[in-house]
Amino acid sequence: MRVRDILDAPQLRMRLLHGDAGDLDRTVARVCATDMPDPRPFVTPGALVCTGLVWRQHAADSDRYVHLLAGSGVAGVVAGQALHGHIPDDVVAACRRHGLPLLSAPQSVPFSRIIEYLAEQAADVRWQRVRSRADRQRRLLSAVAAGAGIETLLADFAAEQQVSVWLLTSTGTVVAGTADLSEPEIDRILATALTAPRLPAVTAGALRVLQVGAGDRITAWYLVIRPSDPDLDPFGADLAAVAELYRQRRADRQHLDWELADRFPTPFAERSGSSEAAIVCEVHAATGAAATLEAVRATLHDALPDLVTAIDGEGRLVGVTAGTQDGTAGVLNRRFGRIAPALSGIRLAVGVSVRQPEEPLAGTIGAAAAASTAAREDVGPVSVRVADIDSAVGLLTAVPGGLQRRFAERVLGAVLEYDRRHGAGLLATLEAFLGCDGSWRYAAERMHVHPNTVRYRIGRIEVLTGRDLGRLDDRLDLYLAVRTLSGQTAPV
Repeated sequence: MRVRDILDAPQLRMRLLHGDAGDLDRTVARVCATDMPDPRPFVTPGALVCTGLVWRQHAADSDRYVHLLAGSGVAGVVAGQALHGHIPDDVVAACRRHGLPLLSAPQSVPFSRIIEYLAEQAADVRWQRVRSRADRQRRLLSAVAAGAGIETLLADFAAEQQVSVWLLTSTGTVVAGTADLSEPEIDRILATALTAPRLPAVTAGALRVLQVGAGDRITAWYLVIRPSDPDLDPFGADLAAVAELYRQRRADRQHLDWELADRFPTPFAERSGSSEAAIVCEVHAATGAAATLEAVRATLHDALPDLVTAIDGEGRLVGVTAGTQDGTAGVLNRRFGRIAPALSGIRLAVGVSVRQPEEPLAGTIGAAAAASTAAREDVGPVSVRVADIDSAVGLLTAVPGGLQRRFAERVLGAVLEYDRRHGAGLLATLEAFLGCDGSWRYAAERMHVHPNTVRYRIGRIEVLTGRDLGRLDDRLDLYLAVRTLSGQTAPV
Protein backbone atom coordinates (compact mmCIF):
# COMPACT_ATOMS: atom_id res chain seq x y z
CA MET A 1 0.00 0.00 0.00
CA ARG A 2 1.14 3.57 -0.74
CA VAL A 3 0.60 6.86 1.05
CA ARG A 4 -1.61 7.82 -1.87
CA ASP A 5 -3.99 4.92 -1.14
CA ILE A 6 -4.66 6.23 2.38
CA LEU A 7 -5.15 9.77 1.10
CA ASP A 8 -7.63 8.55 -1.51
CA ALA A 9 -9.64 6.32 0.86
CA PRO A 10 -13.08 8.06 1.06
CA GLN A 11 -13.94 6.62 4.49
CA LEU A 12 -10.84 8.24 6.06
CA ARG A 13 -11.44 11.74 4.62
CA MET A 14 -7.74 12.68 4.71
CA ARG A 15 -6.46 16.07 3.53
CA LEU A 16 -3.02 16.57 1.98
CA LEU A 17 -1.02 19.39 3.59
CA HIS A 18 2.33 18.61 1.97
CA GLY A 19 3.68 16.05 -0.49
CA ASP A 20 4.39 15.76 -4.19
CA ALA A 21 3.64 12.81 -6.48
CA GLY A 22 6.88 11.02 -5.56
CA ASP A 23 6.16 11.37 -1.83
CA LEU A 24 2.69 9.93 -2.24
CA ASP A 25 4.06 6.85 -4.03
CA ARG A 26 6.06 5.79 -0.97
CA THR A 27 5.26 2.29 0.27
CA VAL A 28 3.60 2.07 3.69
CA ALA A 29 4.77 -0.98 5.62
CA ARG A 30 2.67 -0.37 8.72
CA VAL A 31 0.82 2.33 10.69
CA CYS A 32 1.89 3.31 14.20
CA ALA A 33 0.63 5.98 16.60
CA THR A 34 2.92 7.84 19.01
CA ASP A 35 3.14 11.17 20.81
CA MET A 36 6.35 10.47 22.72
CA PRO A 37 8.86 13.38 22.67
CA ASP A 38 11.40 10.98 21.10
CA PRO A 39 9.48 8.80 18.63
CA ARG A 40 12.45 6.74 17.39
CA PRO A 41 11.98 3.69 19.67
CA PHE A 42 8.37 3.37 18.48
CA VAL A 43 8.68 3.75 14.71
CA THR A 44 10.24 1.65 11.96
CA PRO A 45 11.33 2.36 8.36
CA GLY A 46 8.34 2.59 6.04
CA ALA A 47 5.87 3.34 8.84
CA LEU A 48 3.08 5.92 8.51
CA VAL A 49 3.22 7.78 11.84
CA CYS A 50 -0.03 9.05 13.37
CA THR A 51 0.45 11.76 15.98
CA GLY A 52 -1.91 14.00 17.95
CA LEU A 53 0.86 16.67 18.31
CA VAL A 54 0.92 16.29 22.12
CA TRP A 55 4.72 16.61 21.94
CA ARG A 56 4.46 20.15 20.47
CA GLN A 57 4.79 22.72 23.28
CA HIS A 58 6.48 25.38 21.14
CA ALA A 59 6.85 25.99 17.40
CA ALA A 60 10.55 24.99 17.57
CA ASP A 61 9.54 21.49 18.68
CA SER A 62 8.19 20.71 15.20
CA ASP A 63 11.51 20.82 13.39
CA ARG A 64 13.23 18.60 15.99
CA TYR A 65 10.41 16.03 16.01
CA VAL A 66 10.01 15.78 12.23
CA HIS A 67 13.79 15.58 11.86
CA LEU A 68 13.79 12.49 14.12
CA LEU A 69 11.01 10.90 12.07
CA ALA A 70 12.79 11.55 8.76
CA GLY A 71 15.99 10.07 10.15
CA SER A 72 14.08 6.89 11.04
CA GLY A 73 12.99 6.41 7.41
CA VAL A 74 9.24 6.73 7.95
CA ALA A 75 6.92 6.92 4.93
CA GLY A 76 4.92 9.93 6.10
CA VAL A 77 2.98 11.66 8.90
CA VAL A 78 -0.72 11.83 9.73
CA ALA A 79 -1.44 14.71 12.14
CA GLY A 80 -4.63 14.86 14.19
CA GLN A 81 -6.58 18.11 14.83
CA ALA A 82 -8.16 17.22 18.18
CA LEU A 83 -5.57 19.03 20.34
CA HIS A 84 -5.17 22.33 18.43
CA GLY A 85 -8.24 22.31 16.23
CA HIS A 86 -5.97 22.65 13.22
CA ILE A 87 -2.47 21.70 12.05
CA PRO A 88 0.04 24.46 12.99
CA ASP A 89 2.01 26.01 10.13
CA ASP A 90 5.35 25.13 11.78
CA VAL A 91 4.45 21.41 11.54
CA VAL A 92 3.72 21.81 7.82
CA ALA A 93 6.95 23.76 7.29
CA ALA A 94 8.99 21.10 9.13
CA CYS A 95 7.56 18.31 6.96
CA ARG A 96 8.29 20.33 3.84
CA ARG A 97 11.86 21.00 5.03
CA HIS A 98 12.58 17.33 5.79
CA GLY A 99 10.74 15.89 2.79
CA LEU A 100 7.97 14.00 4.57
CA PRO A 101 4.41 13.88 3.19
CA LEU A 102 1.90 15.28 5.71
CA LEU A 103 -1.75 14.28 5.89
CA SER A 104 -4.38 15.77 8.17
CA ALA A 105 -6.96 13.51 9.84
CA PRO A 106 -10.36 15.02 10.77
CA GLN A 107 -11.34 14.94 14.45
CA SER A 108 -14.06 12.40 13.69
CA VAL A 109 -11.53 9.80 12.44
CA PRO A 110 -9.57 8.16 15.26
CA PHE A 111 -6.16 6.74 14.55
CA SER A 112 -7.50 3.24 15.30
CA ARG A 113 -9.70 3.48 12.22
CA ILE A 114 -6.65 4.22 10.07
CA ILE A 115 -4.83 1.20 11.53
CA GLU A 116 -7.88 -1.01 10.94
CA TYR A 117 -8.16 0.21 7.35
CA LEU A 118 -4.52 -0.67 6.65
CA ALA A 119 -4.96 -4.12 8.24
CA GLU A 120 -8.04 -4.80 6.09
CA GLN A 121 -6.26 -3.71 2.93
CA ALA A 122 -3.19 -5.83 3.79
CA ALA A 123 -5.40 -8.86 4.37
CA ASP A 124 -7.10 -8.29 1.02
CA VAL A 125 -3.72 -8.00 -0.72
CA ARG A 126 -2.55 -11.25 0.89
CA TRP A 127 -5.73 -12.99 -0.23
CA GLN A 128 -5.33 -11.73 -3.77
CA ARG A 129 -1.75 -12.98 -3.77
CA VAL A 130 -2.85 -16.40 -2.57
CA ARG A 131 -5.46 -16.59 -5.34
CA SER A 132 -2.98 -15.30 -7.90
CA ARG A 133 -0.36 -17.82 -6.80
CA ALA A 134 -2.86 -20.68 -6.96
CA ASP A 135 -3.88 -19.59 -10.47
CA ARG A 136 -0.23 -19.33 -11.51
CA GLN A 137 0.55 -22.80 -10.11
CA ARG A 138 -2.36 -24.29 -12.04
CA ARG A 139 -1.24 -22.60 -15.25
CA LEU A 140 2.36 -23.74 -14.83
CA LEU A 141 1.44 -27.34 -14.08
CA SER A 142 -1.02 -27.40 -16.97
CA ALA A 143 1.71 -26.13 -19.28
CA VAL A 144 4.11 -28.83 -18.03
CA ALA A 145 1.47 -31.52 -18.53
CA ALA A 146 0.90 -30.23 -22.07
CA GLY A 147 4.61 -30.67 -22.83
CA ALA A 148 5.68 -27.02 -22.82
CA GLY A 149 9.43 -26.45 -22.77
CA ILE A 150 11.13 -24.58 -19.96
CA GLU A 151 11.94 -21.77 -22.42
CA THR A 152 8.21 -21.21 -23.00
CA LEU A 153 7.45 -21.19 -19.27
CA LEU A 154 10.17 -18.63 -18.60
CA ALA A 155 8.96 -16.39 -21.43
CA ASP A 156 5.35 -16.52 -20.19
CA PHE A 157 6.39 -15.80 -16.61
CA ALA A 158 8.55 -12.87 -17.72
CA ALA A 159 5.71 -11.35 -19.75
CA GLU A 160 3.18 -11.76 -16.93
CA GLN A 161 5.43 -10.38 -14.18
CA GLN A 162 7.15 -7.77 -16.39
CA VAL A 163 10.62 -9.06 -15.54
CA SER A 164 13.68 -10.54 -17.18
CA VAL A 165 14.40 -14.11 -16.14
CA TRP A 166 17.11 -16.74 -16.66
CA LEU A 167 17.81 -20.33 -15.66
CA LEU A 168 21.51 -21.11 -15.10
CA THR A 169 23.59 -24.08 -14.06
CA SER A 170 26.31 -23.77 -11.42
CA THR A 171 29.07 -23.54 -14.04
CA GLY A 172 27.31 -20.84 -16.05
CA THR A 173 25.37 -22.63 -18.77
CA VAL A 174 22.24 -20.64 -19.61
CA VAL A 175 19.50 -23.29 -19.85
CA ALA A 176 16.94 -20.66 -20.89
CA GLY A 177 16.52 -16.92 -20.63
CA THR A 178 14.70 -13.87 -21.93
CA ALA A 179 17.83 -11.83 -22.79
CA ASP A 180 21.55 -12.23 -23.28
CA LEU A 181 23.86 -12.36 -20.26
CA SER A 182 27.50 -11.31 -20.45
CA GLU A 183 30.21 -13.48 -18.88
CA PRO A 184 30.89 -10.89 -16.12
CA GLU A 185 27.16 -10.87 -15.31
CA ILE A 186 27.16 -14.66 -15.07
CA ASP A 187 30.22 -14.49 -12.81
CA ARG A 188 28.44 -12.06 -10.46
CA ILE A 189 25.26 -14.14 -10.39
CA LEU A 190 27.06 -17.38 -9.59
CA ALA A 191 29.28 -15.72 -7.00
CA THR A 192 26.08 -14.84 -5.13
CA ALA A 193 24.39 -18.18 -5.84
CA LEU A 194 27.32 -20.28 -4.58
CA THR A 195 28.47 -18.19 -1.62
CA ALA A 196 25.36 -16.51 -0.13
CA PRO A 197 24.60 -17.82 3.38
CA ARG A 198 21.05 -18.55 2.26
CA LEU A 199 18.91 -18.32 -0.85
CA PRO A 200 16.96 -16.49 -2.25
CA ALA A 201 19.54 -13.72 -2.31
CA VAL A 202 19.98 -10.47 -4.22
CA THR A 203 23.11 -9.64 -6.22
CA ALA A 204 24.78 -6.24 -6.40
CA GLY A 205 22.85 -5.56 -9.60
CA ALA A 206 19.46 -6.15 -7.89
CA LEU A 207 19.05 -9.58 -9.45
CA ARG A 208 17.07 -12.03 -7.32
CA VAL A 209 18.61 -15.53 -7.24
CA LEU A 210 16.62 -18.64 -6.23
CA GLN A 211 17.95 -22.18 -6.01
CA VAL A 212 16.35 -24.84 -8.20
CA GLY A 213 16.79 -28.24 -6.60
CA ALA A 214 17.59 -29.21 -3.04
CA GLY A 215 20.98 -30.46 -1.92
CA ASP A 216 24.44 -29.24 -2.83
CA ARG A 217 24.83 -26.05 -4.80
CA ILE A 218 27.18 -27.36 -7.49
CA THR A 219 24.48 -29.67 -8.94
CA ALA A 220 21.63 -27.16 -8.52
CA TRP A 221 20.26 -24.78 -11.12
CA TYR A 222 19.54 -21.13 -10.36
CA LEU A 223 16.52 -19.04 -11.30
CA VAL A 224 17.53 -15.41 -11.75
CA ILE A 225 14.96 -12.58 -11.91
CA ARG A 226 15.50 -8.91 -12.75
CA PRO A 227 12.41 -6.80 -11.89
CA SER A 228 11.50 -3.98 -14.26
CA ASP A 229 10.78 -1.88 -11.16
CA PRO A 230 13.41 -2.05 -8.36
CA ASP A 231 10.60 -1.96 -5.77
CA LEU A 232 8.82 -4.91 -7.40
CA ASP A 233 9.37 -8.27 -5.73
CA PRO A 234 8.02 -10.84 -8.21
CA PHE A 235 7.22 -14.34 -7.05
CA GLY A 236 9.64 -16.92 -8.37
CA ALA A 237 9.23 -19.87 -6.01
CA ASP A 238 6.49 -21.46 -8.15
CA LEU A 239 8.56 -21.21 -11.31
CA ALA A 240 11.62 -22.56 -9.46
CA ALA A 241 9.59 -25.57 -8.30
CA VAL A 242 8.47 -26.29 -11.86
CA ALA A 243 12.01 -25.79 -13.20
CA GLU A 244 13.14 -28.50 -10.76
CA LEU A 245 11.03 -30.98 -12.72
CA TYR A 246 13.06 -30.22 -15.84
CA ARG A 247 16.37 -30.30 -13.96
CA GLN A 248 15.58 -33.65 -12.37
CA ARG A 249 14.37 -35.07 -15.68
CA ARG A 250 17.67 -34.14 -17.31
CA ALA A 251 19.66 -35.52 -14.35
CA ASP A 252 17.76 -38.83 -14.47
CA ARG A 253 18.51 -39.29 -18.17
CA GLN A 254 22.15 -38.45 -17.56
CA HIS A 255 22.51 -40.89 -14.66
CA LEU A 256 20.93 -43.67 -16.71
CA ASP A 257 23.46 -43.08 -19.49
CA TRP A 258 26.29 -43.20 -16.95
CA GLU A 259 25.00 -46.37 -15.34
CA LEU A 260 24.88 -48.14 -18.67
CA ALA A 261 28.32 -46.85 -19.68
CA ASP A 262 29.90 -47.88 -16.38
CA ARG A 263 28.22 -51.31 -16.35
CA PHE A 264 29.07 -52.10 -19.96
CA PRO A 265 32.28 -50.13 -20.64
CA THR A 266 33.31 -49.74 -24.27
CA PRO A 267 36.29 -47.92 -25.80
CA PHE A 268 35.69 -44.28 -26.54
CA ALA A 269 34.58 -43.92 -30.15
CA GLU A 270 36.95 -42.01 -32.37
CA ARG A 271 35.52 -38.88 -33.98
CA SER A 272 36.61 -38.51 -37.57
CA GLY A 273 37.60 -35.14 -38.89
CA SER A 274 37.84 -33.34 -35.57
CA SER A 275 40.47 -32.84 -32.92
CA GLU A 276 39.95 -34.55 -29.59
CA ALA A 277 41.09 -33.95 -26.05
CA ALA A 278 41.28 -36.47 -23.24
CA ILE A 279 40.46 -35.51 -19.65
CA VAL A 280 41.37 -37.20 -16.39
CA CYS A 281 39.82 -35.71 -13.24
CA GLU A 282 40.87 -36.80 -9.76
CA VAL A 283 38.36 -36.00 -7.02
CA HIS A 284 39.67 -35.76 -3.47
CA ALA A 285 36.93 -35.48 -0.83
CA ALA A 286 37.05 -35.93 2.92
CA THR A 287 33.57 -37.49 3.04
CA GLY A 288 30.88 -38.68 0.64
CA ALA A 289 33.32 -39.63 -2.11
CA ALA A 290 30.75 -41.41 -4.30
CA ALA A 291 28.21 -38.57 -4.19
CA THR A 292 30.97 -36.03 -4.79
CA LEU A 293 32.27 -37.95 -7.81
CA GLU A 294 28.77 -37.97 -9.31
CA ALA A 295 28.34 -34.24 -8.68
CA VAL A 296 31.69 -33.44 -10.31
CA ARG A 297 30.81 -35.69 -13.24
CA ALA A 298 27.63 -33.67 -13.75
CA THR A 299 29.54 -30.39 -13.76
CA LEU A 300 32.07 -31.80 -16.24
CA HIS A 301 29.28 -32.71 -18.66
CA ASP A 302 27.68 -29.31 -18.11
CA ALA A 303 30.93 -27.52 -18.93
CA LEU A 304 31.65 -29.77 -21.94
CA PRO A 305 28.33 -30.93 -23.46
CA ASP A 306 30.12 -33.13 -26.05
CA LEU A 307 32.02 -35.04 -23.33
CA VAL A 308 31.87 -38.84 -22.98
CA THR A 309 33.03 -40.12 -19.58
CA ALA A 310 33.75 -43.29 -17.66
CA ILE A 311 35.18 -44.12 -14.23
CA ASP A 312 38.48 -45.99 -14.39
CA GLY A 313 39.78 -48.64 -12.01
CA GLU A 314 41.35 -46.00 -9.76
CA GLY A 315 38.10 -44.10 -9.28
CA ARG A 316 39.04 -41.24 -11.59
CA LEU A 317 36.78 -39.61 -14.14
CA VAL A 318 38.17 -40.26 -17.61
CA GLY A 319 36.66 -38.68 -20.70
CA VAL A 320 37.07 -37.64 -24.31
CA THR A 321 35.61 -34.55 -25.94
CA ALA A 322 35.85 -32.76 -29.27
CA GLY A 323 38.17 -29.79 -29.07
CA THR A 324 41.74 -28.69 -28.65
CA GLN A 325 43.88 -29.21 -25.59
CA ASP A 326 44.20 -25.53 -24.72
CA GLY A 327 40.58 -24.74 -25.57
CA THR A 328 39.30 -27.55 -23.37
CA ALA A 329 41.57 -26.54 -20.51
CA GLY A 330 40.42 -22.93 -20.85
CA VAL A 331 36.74 -23.91 -20.61
CA LEU A 332 37.38 -26.08 -17.54
CA ASN A 333 39.41 -23.36 -15.85
CA ARG A 334 36.62 -20.83 -16.30
CA ARG A 335 33.70 -23.12 -15.50
CA PHE A 336 35.32 -24.93 -12.55
CA GLY A 337 36.65 -21.62 -11.29
CA ARG A 338 33.02 -20.56 -10.78
CA ILE A 339 32.16 -23.53 -8.56
CA ALA A 340 35.43 -23.40 -6.60
CA PRO A 341 33.90 -21.35 -3.72
CA ALA A 342 31.33 -24.12 -3.15
CA LEU A 343 33.88 -26.98 -3.09
CA SER A 344 34.16 -27.16 0.68
CA GLY A 345 36.49 -30.02 1.59
CA ILE A 346 36.81 -31.08 -2.08
CA ARG A 347 39.85 -30.78 -4.37
CA LEU A 348 39.77 -31.34 -8.13
CA ALA A 349 42.95 -32.17 -10.05
CA VAL A 350 42.30 -32.20 -13.79
CA GLY A 351 44.64 -33.14 -16.59
CA VAL A 352 43.99 -32.45 -20.29
CA SER A 353 45.84 -33.89 -23.28
CA VAL A 354 45.30 -33.56 -27.02
CA ARG A 355 44.92 -36.71 -29.11
CA GLN A 356 47.37 -36.89 -31.99
CA PRO A 357 46.16 -38.64 -35.19
CA GLU A 358 48.87 -41.30 -34.98
CA GLU A 359 48.60 -41.76 -31.23
CA PRO A 360 46.57 -44.52 -29.51
CA LEU A 361 43.89 -43.30 -27.11
CA ALA A 362 45.61 -45.02 -24.18
CA GLY A 363 48.62 -42.78 -24.64
CA THR A 364 46.46 -39.66 -24.71
CA ILE A 365 44.64 -40.64 -21.52
CA GLY A 366 47.99 -41.53 -19.97
CA ALA A 367 49.29 -38.05 -20.71
CA ALA A 368 46.16 -36.50 -19.21
CA ALA A 369 46.59 -38.71 -16.12
CA ALA A 370 50.14 -37.46 -15.69
CA ALA A 371 48.92 -33.86 -15.93
CA SER A 372 46.22 -34.52 -13.33
CA THR A 373 48.82 -35.99 -10.99
CA ALA A 374 50.93 -32.87 -11.39
CA ALA A 375 47.82 -30.76 -10.74
CA ARG A 376 47.34 -32.65 -7.49
CA GLU A 377 50.33 -30.81 -6.05
CA ASP A 378 48.88 -27.34 -6.78
CA VAL A 379 47.37 -25.14 -4.10
CA GLY A 380 43.64 -24.41 -4.24
CA PRO A 381 40.40 -26.36 -4.66
CA VAL A 382 40.68 -26.63 -8.46
CA SER A 383 43.73 -27.16 -10.66
CA VAL A 384 43.65 -27.79 -14.42
CA ARG A 385 46.88 -28.73 -16.19
CA VAL A 386 47.68 -29.64 -19.77
CA ALA A 387 50.06 -32.48 -20.71
CA ASP A 388 53.12 -30.84 -22.25
CA ILE A 389 56.07 -32.73 -23.76
CA ASP A 390 58.69 -30.12 -22.98
CA SER A 391 60.38 -32.34 -20.38
CA ALA A 392 61.55 -35.93 -20.06
CA VAL A 393 58.56 -36.77 -17.87
CA GLY A 394 56.21 -35.08 -20.32
CA LEU A 395 57.77 -37.03 -23.19
CA LEU A 396 57.26 -40.29 -21.31
CA THR A 397 53.52 -39.56 -21.03
CA ALA A 398 53.26 -40.04 -24.79
CA VAL A 399 54.33 -43.67 -24.31
CA PRO A 400 51.46 -46.14 -23.76
CA GLY A 401 50.97 -47.18 -20.15
CA GLY A 402 51.91 -50.80 -20.75
CA LEU A 403 55.30 -49.86 -22.16
CA GLN A 404 55.90 -47.48 -19.28
CA ARG A 405 55.17 -50.28 -16.84
CA ARG A 406 57.55 -52.66 -18.57
CA PHE A 407 60.26 -50.00 -18.58
CA ALA A 408 59.83 -49.36 -14.85
CA GLU A 409 59.85 -53.07 -14.00
CA ARG A 410 62.91 -53.65 -16.18
CA VAL A 411 64.84 -50.90 -14.40
CA LEU A 412 63.63 -51.48 -10.83
CA GLY A 413 62.45 -55.08 -10.88
CA ALA A 414 65.33 -56.33 -8.73
CA VAL A 415 64.77 -53.51 -6.21
CA LEU A 416 61.07 -54.35 -5.94
CA GLU A 417 61.84 -58.04 -5.41
CA TYR A 418 64.46 -57.24 -2.74
CA ASP A 419 61.97 -55.02 -0.88
CA ARG A 420 59.35 -57.76 -1.11
CA ARG A 421 61.65 -60.31 0.46
CA HIS A 422 63.43 -58.19 3.05
CA GLY A 423 61.21 -55.12 3.64
CA ALA A 424 64.31 -52.98 3.20
CA GLY A 425 62.55 -49.81 2.00
CA LEU A 426 64.91 -49.37 -0.95
CA LEU A 427 62.28 -47.92 -3.33
CA ALA A 428 61.10 -45.36 -0.73
CA THR A 429 64.73 -44.38 -0.07
CA LEU A 430 65.42 -43.96 -3.78
CA GLU A 431 62.32 -41.79 -4.19
CA ALA A 432 63.34 -39.59 -1.23
CA PHE A 433 66.95 -39.37 -2.46
CA LEU A 434 65.90 -38.28 -5.96
CA GLY A 435 63.33 -35.89 -4.50
CA CYS A 436 66.09 -34.22 -2.47
CA ASP A 437 68.31 -33.69 -5.54
CA GLY A 438 70.72 -36.44 -4.46
CA SER A 439 71.40 -35.01 -1.00
CA TRP A 440 72.21 -37.72 1.58
CA ARG A 441 71.53 -35.43 4.51
CA TYR A 442 68.19 -34.06 3.30
CA ALA A 443 66.99 -37.53 2.31
CA ALA A 444 67.94 -38.85 5.75
CA GLU A 445 66.05 -36.00 7.45
CA ARG A 446 62.97 -36.62 5.33
CA MET A 447 63.01 -40.35 6.19
CA HIS A 448 64.08 -39.82 9.82
CA VAL A 449 67.08 -42.17 9.47
CA HIS A 450 70.86 -41.78 9.75
CA PRO A 451 72.69 -40.54 6.61
CA ASN A 452 74.78 -43.75 6.63
CA THR A 453 71.55 -45.73 6.29
CA VAL A 454 70.70 -43.77 3.14
CA ARG A 455 74.22 -44.33 1.79
CA TYR A 456 73.99 -48.08 2.40
CA ARG A 457 70.56 -48.38 0.74
CA ILE A 458 71.59 -46.32 -2.29
CA GLY A 459 74.66 -48.50 -2.69
CA ARG A 460 72.46 -51.59 -2.57
CA ILE A 461 70.18 -50.06 -5.26
CA GLU A 462 73.17 -49.38 -7.53
CA VAL A 463 74.28 -53.01 -7.20
CA LEU A 464 70.78 -54.39 -7.88
CA THR A 465 70.08 -52.11 -10.88
CA GLY A 466 73.58 -51.93 -12.33
CA ARG A 467 73.24 -48.15 -12.47
CA ASP A 468 75.45 -45.44 -11.05
CA LEU A 469 73.49 -42.62 -9.41
CA GLY A 470 76.44 -40.34 -9.98
CA ARG A 471 75.83 -40.53 -13.74
CA LEU A 472 73.16 -38.24 -15.20
CA ASP A 473 71.74 -40.80 -17.66
CA ASP A 474 71.48 -43.52 -15.02
CA ARG A 475 69.86 -41.14 -12.55
CA LEU A 476 67.31 -40.09 -15.21
CA ASP A 477 66.42 -43.74 -15.90
CA LEU A 478 65.81 -44.37 -12.21
CA TYR A 479 63.88 -41.11 -11.83
CA LEU A 480 61.48 -41.94 -14.70
CA ALA A 481 61.00 -45.49 -13.42
CA VAL A 482 60.18 -44.25 -9.91
CA ARG A 483 57.73 -41.68 -11.30
CA THR A 484 55.99 -44.39 -13.30
CA LEU A 485 55.66 -46.75 -10.37
CA SER A 486 54.30 -43.98 -8.13
CA GLY A 487 51.54 -43.25 -10.67
CA GLN A 488 52.83 -39.84 -11.77
CA THR A 489 52.96 -40.54 -15.50
CA ALA A 490 50.39 -42.84 -17.12
CA PRO A 491 48.04 -45.28 -15.41
CA VAL A 492 49.84 -48.59 -14.93
